Amino acid sequence: MEIKDIELIHAVHETGSLSQASIALNMSQPTLSKKLARLEQTLGSTLFHRYPRGLAATAVAQYILSKAEPLRAELAEIERHVQLMTALEAGSLNLGVGPIIEQVMLPEVLRAFVESTGDVELSIVTEDEPTLLSMLNASELDVVVGPFDVNEHQGNNRIAIPMISDRIIAAARPDHPVFSQTAPELNSLLRYSWVAPKTQGTVKGIEGHPIFKKMKVLSDNYTVLKTLTFLTDAICAGPRAVFKHELELNQLREISLPFEITWSSALLVKPETYATPLARHLVSLFESFADGQKCNG
Repeated sequence: MEIKDIELIHAVHETGSLSQASIALNMSQPTLSKKLARLEQTLGSTLFHRYPRGLAATAVAQYILSKAEPLRAELAEIERHVQLMTALEAGSLNLGVGPIIEQVMLPEVLRAFVESTGDVELSIVTEDEPTLLSMLNASELDVVVGPFDVNEHQGNNRIAIPMISDRIIAAARPDHPVFSQTAPELNSLLRYSWVAPKTQGTVKGIEGHPIFKKMKVLSDNYTVLKTLTFLTDAICAGPRAVFKHELELNQLREISLPFEITWSSALLVKPETYATPLARHLVSLFESFADGQKCNG
């Protein structure tokens, strides 16, 4: 069995259709049908059940795909590494960021990246912590920056570089009733609904806190959360940097909390990717921003 045979099985399994699989594999449907029949004959086993609505993988095909997935990921990583090795003034890079990084770090890093690179394409996705890790492991992303614990992710074929840390605060509109008290007690805060991002990464283990039980909306979209905070009596929680602009303009006001929680972030990259010029340059831009924030803090 060759790699192209595994790709054929994977394409048919993913699409459930010979016509769609032939498009994905860039070959005609008759050619694909012949190749599949020849492969089944060679293996002495049926790979797909034929139904009126499409094809379904047999146990044999599922076994082949389960064993072949690490190999496919490794080949993708090799191919991607070769591409990055030749990229400096031209090429592409895939970056994944968490929602907070997207708001706090990404704009300034992107400005520096655009000004310091040539004909380079940077593709960016914003996802949660588990998705970013999965995409990094599958070589779908070259660099990820999110709510990662450096100590937890250092090693295991990863370089982990600390980025920014920030104190979790609560914010509400300036005329919110909670500000009638100088230092609101916990019972006072629990009278209102709360909105915040889902707990992940370095902010874990607080699900049992009374305030967390008052969460009305959990979302990683801070634009939505802030809008709710402007329009209602809901209180929004998150890293202070997320609210920096609104606090400076007095659109939101910080609430003193009776506890302290810190959010931290890190950049993760595979060693072989970090060795390439373009990826190393992007990492250096994130490091420069993080160092600047530490100095200002």
